Amino acid sequence: MTGTINGSFVQRNKRQKDNKQRSSTYVSVDNILKMSFLGLLCLYLYNFFVIAYRAHSESSGSGSSSSISNNNNRRINTIIDDVAEAGATTEVDHESTSMGNSNFNGGAIQEKEEEDNLLPRVLALVFPQFHQDPLNDYLWGKGFTDWDNLRKAPAKNRNGFAIPRPTELGYYDYTDVEPRKKQGELALQYGIDGFLYHHYWFYDKDHPGPNLHQPIVNMLKDGHPDMPFALHWCAIKWTNTWSGNVGPDFVFKEGGVLQKQYFPTNNTDPLITAHYEWLKPFFHHPNYIKVDGKPLFMLYQRKPGAMVVFHRLNELAQQDGFPGLYATVGLSKPHAHLLPMKDEKQERGFKVMMGRTLGHKVSNLKVYDKVVSYPNPSDWAEGRSLEIPSWCASVTASASASQTRAMDIVGIISSFDNTPRRSLEEANLFATGDPQEVVENFRKNLHSAIYYEACCFPDDKVRLQKKKQDDDRFIIINAMNEWAEGMALEPSDVYGRSFLETIRDTKRSIREKGCR
Repeated sequence: MTGTINGSFVQRNKRQKDNKQRSSTYVSVDNILKMSFLGLLCLYLYNFFVIAYRAHSESSGSGSSSSISNNNNRRINTIIDDVAEAGATTEVDHESTSMGNSNFNGGAIQEKEEEDNLLPRVLALVFPQFHQDPLNDYLWGKGFTDWDNLRKAPAKNRNGFAIPRPTELGYYDYTDVEPRKKQGELALQYGIDGFLYHHYWFYDKDHPGPNLHQPIVNMLKDGHPDMPFALHWCAIKWTNTWSGNVGPDFVFKEGGVLQKQYFPTNNTDPLITAHYEWLKPFFHHPNYIKVDGKPLFMLYQRKPGAMVVFHRLNELAQQDGFPGLYATVGLSKPHAHLLPMKDEKQERGFKVMMGRTLGHKVSNLKVYDKVVSYPNPSDWAEGRSLEIPSWCASVTASASASQTRAMDIVGIISSFDNTPRRSLEEANLFATGDPQEVVENFRKNLHSAIYYEACCFPDDKVRLQKKKQDDDRFIIINAMNEWAEGMALEPSDVYGRSFLETIRDTKRSIREKGCR
């Protein structure tokens, strides 16, 4: 198209005799030249700042996180270049695809939801580990993935129930486009509104930067899975809690610790800027999930050191043209309204923890917008299901008029059995058992969570006027593909497509029956 404007179109206009048209053509060419000049200027300034940043990162630093070698600086810069190039490619490609705007959710169910925004967005956590990765090669041996754990696992757990194995998608390499494409198509077909990819970034002077990231970098390049997504930073150290043996070249520097996590002590640390430069192409991707224009960025666990990082990332996002980040943090707690504790002292403790977390400030600014009742196995949820509060389940809405929506995102587990990563005796079993009972328990939890967010508050009319792409209501399911922990919505030899069908049917039921 550019060649046509600068070539035949201009020449054709030069041959025209109409002075008015000829004058208009010159103006168009003049505008094009101006735009080209501005584009070159922007490119020059971008390169200037990148070079300046890299010079700074190689010559400065404080504390263990930023005192890194030139080799590691070069590694991070190469990785940032790779993801930036991938992001630029995808932004061009997506202009001609159905996902060229963040409104698209795929399928008839999603299209209807876009019209009225009744239901919250249902997101599934995605484990990107199923591919060869240099750090895994070092820790566990060359070519190791979690599929190795699943393949060697027994057919059944200690209670005699079958351990699920993949069927339709198989034991895929997640860097390949085909399984990612099929995974996204399945998710959209059954009403999953987006993926939350686990994101691993270490502020470690010996091994700084991202890991297990190649699948989502490839997603930027090839566009699959073509669906909404966000990143979930698992900012914790890796410990040897699995039953597998470490790789032949690995030496423990600290008992049981495979990979340490550090946090910068001040927000001028160049590694935080490097972290944002890596995140930037994802945040700008047309499919990236946002709330009122803010990219959703989730932290796995509350870590005091992470607050400095989040504060600086938020500043960099604002400098990058966003209103900021929409930051959430996972807490080991039951949901404030859907799973009340019978022990009042324990209930108060959870409320205090939630209040303090949401009240955290850096430079007098809030760090987190919401907490996530993270979907992990827990004593307080054993044998229980989420329940719609009595004040919401009543026939009239008068009881809920005095209630305030909890700043708390609901987390749901499909099932949990980490026998593939442990011995039979040491495995943690949660929400396991007869497959039909497991799926029914999942359905109850999902129905309560979706109904709560859709129907329990008097601001429903405000929500209905809001675009789904700006809404802050989410349900998080663990997980799309954490196979070695028995958490997989993907089709299996035990559950088939039951979990996916439950998501579709539950959303459809609430839509058809309505609130109350």
